[in-house]
Amino acid sequence: MKPSSLFLIAIIALSTTVITAEKIKLYAIYTPSHEILKNNYFLPSIQDDFELIIEECEQTCPSATFLSTGWTDTTIKKIDLILRAIEENWGNIFIFSDVDIQFFGPIEKIITHLMKNNDLVIQKNSPDGVLCTGFFACRANEKTRALWQDVKKIMEHDKTYSDQKTLNKCIKRHSKKNPYNITWDYLPVTFFGGGTLTGYRGYIWTPGKKLPIPTDIIMHHANWTRGIKNKIAQLEYVKQHVEKQKSAHKERFIPLAINYSATAAA
Repeated sequence: MKPSSLFLIAIIALSTTVITAEKIKLYAIYTPSHEILKNNYFLPSIQDDFELIIEECEQTCPSATFLSTGWTDTTIKKIDLILRAIEENWGNIFIFSDVDIQFFGPIEKIITHLMKNNDLVIQKNSPDGVLCTGFFACRANEKTRALWQDVKKIMEHDKTYSDQKTLNKCIKRHSKKNPYNITWDYLPVTFFGGGTLTGYRGYIWTPGKKLPIPTDIIMHHANWTRGIKNKIAQLEYVKQHVEKQKSAHKERFIPLAINYSATAAA
């Protein structure tokens, strides 16, 4: 075969080779009580091409209410999934999300940018800076594995500790120094939760209360409320607010478009 023919074959082979980047994996776990949130808000609102690992677990908390009977048993299963995610993504990043969450835009580029120099970026749960275990991105390495292993040990030893309370015990929010040498940061407040800007000890959101929703909100976590009905009410409240914002934005620019077209036609 002539050298020119070999060169042509090589060019064709290169041109038909598709190089695909590995998708970021997004993990979530839910109980039957939260299936309506997963199906109606969480899954339909995802706007990124993530590899989804969504797992159902037993309803060990009959009321599905924060820190009620069986709550810690359920959240220990959540920690098990996080530890599994670390093993499955060693050296890479993954996202963990609760299912009482809805998205209003793509998040992958923001996450990958924030994770460049961090092992963990996490939602801010309150103005005081409590770390929220309901949504975070994590780098799978020895440091984060040691952290989540300790979270599980503490929860198994004392069932009054939720996953969130335990994480905040392990990583002090008022100091970036921690025994794991983990570098971490908060997600911007556009990754918004029911208490991100308003939460304080004893605060509970109920239908009828207002929420100071950030401009350009990209994600909403329906927390700081009790029960599935109230979570749905908060999800709808925020969703309607965002839709009104978008509608107002469009109306603001329609006259400009009309004037521009008229000018162009003249």
